[in-house]
Amino acid sequence: MPVRFPAYRMRDGITPLAEDYFNPVLADIDARIAQLEDQRASLQGVIDDLTAFGLQRIDVLVGPAIAQTQATLDALQELRADLEAAIGNVGNLATQAQLDAAIATEQAARQAAIAAEQTARQALADRISTIETLVFAAL
Repeated sequence: MPVRFPAYRMRDGITPLAEDYFNPVLADIDARIAQLEDQRASLQGVIDDLTAFGLQRIDVLVGPAIAQTQATLDALQELRADLEAAIGNVGNLATQAQLDAAIATEQAARQAAIAAEQTARQALADRISTIETLVFAAL
């Protein structure tokens, strides 16, 4: 927008402080503000459309990732229940060989559960990174 200060400039002893001077100046300022508000409303519509599109894309991309992560968490909870059941039977074992075998089994299961959790966390982090990249690219 061009600068209109020269049209608004007041000069000592020349510019009268009356409605003949101020009304046109204020009307011009009001018209310029109204134009900016109209542009803002138009831009807000575009921003709202882009936001809705971005949220829709996030839903499309995140939904399957969340479902897969939930399935992985369910599997991990089952492994945890199996581990707790195995640990509960350790006190009933009679021989050292049985005790050693139970400990080895528990350790292997624990390591498998830890590895599965790390894999799930990495997969989730990769999916989130992909989603962020797509969202920023869409904006």
